[in-house]
Amino acid sequence: MNNVFQGLLQRFFLKRLIEQKQASPETVKSYRDAFRIYLEYLDAVHHCPPHKIGMEHMEAEYVLGFLNYLSGKRKNQTATINSRLAAIHAFLRFVSFEKPEFSATVQRSLMVPLQKTARRQVNYLTRQEIDALLGVCSVKEALGRRDQMMVLLLYNTGARVSELVNLKLGDIVFDGSGFAGSMHIVGKGRKERTVPLWKTTLSAIRRYSEERQLQPGDKLFSNFVGGELTRSGVRYRIRRLVEEAQEGMPSLRDKRISPHTFRHSTALHLLQAGVDLSSIAIWLGHENINTTHKYMEADMDMKESILAKLASPSANLSRYKPSRDVLAFLSSL
Repeated sequence: MNNVFQGLLQRFFLKRLIEQKQASPETVKSYRDAFRIYLEYLDAVHHCPPHKIGMEHMEAEYVLGFLNYLSGKRKNQTATINSRLAAIHAFLRFVSFEKPEFSATVQRSLMVPLQKTARRQVNYLTRQEIDALLGVCSVKEALGRRDQMMVLLLYNTGARVSELVNLKLGDIVFDGSGFAGSMHIVGKGRKERTVPLWKTTLSAIRRYSEERQLQPGDKLFSNFVGGELTRSGVRYRIRRLVEEAQEGMPSLRDKRISPHTFRHSTALHLLQAGVDLSSIAIWLGHENINTTHKYMEADMDMKESILAKLASPSANLSRYKPSRDVLAFLSSL
């Protein structure tokens, strides 16, 4: 690999991402994967093996070709393509600071824009649907008690699935009475927040942890063989619960439900309860309140209540006819 490019790439990861920005392991992994695929692309499409790659291979034409490679060869979705491009942009901004002599290459490649993504409707669960999912958790079995605790925590806290599987018993804080408490969450970018817990959630955690004889440093969730529960494991269990609950709650058949759906549901239900957007943003760990604003757009009941406050127009409507002067003006253009 070209010594200049290799040195810049290594310093970008070690100096900028890990040392200066203290990026999370997930962020480092995402950026690492982006550059692994970029090097594969240069080798496969441009016949440039890794040891021959230089800064000239960061020109805009190569970056644009990489985006086409991601969409065509790898069949990546727009969100994934934008994530890969964001990693390249971050590296190029680092290069512009470290090596100004490459500024021409950097500026052209930084002008390659992120692709526009379709804004999807927020998918969420009703309270009745969440009750239906809790209802199919067989509390007579250890797996059912774990699943009940999982659903309660996802809905109570709005935690991301990555935050959920990393929880330790020590992250659950009980007050002196044992009937109230909170959960400490380390989220994206190592941002920390604390969320209060319902009595029912705390009771489920207490029963489960005592049954498993968990210590404060132990992961709260485990799989059926005693190992750590993974994100894919959570998704699998949610899918199975949805399948079981569909018979009694047919509306679940029409929804694509994942662990993240509970996060959407928490936010929307807080909004419907009258909680302001800034408080919801803090609850969910959103850095930008604009991220939280989408839940207001998704709440049809709120839209209908706003509409009800508006006076409807008169039914006696006549068709507008522009004056001859206006028509003459428009004809002269």
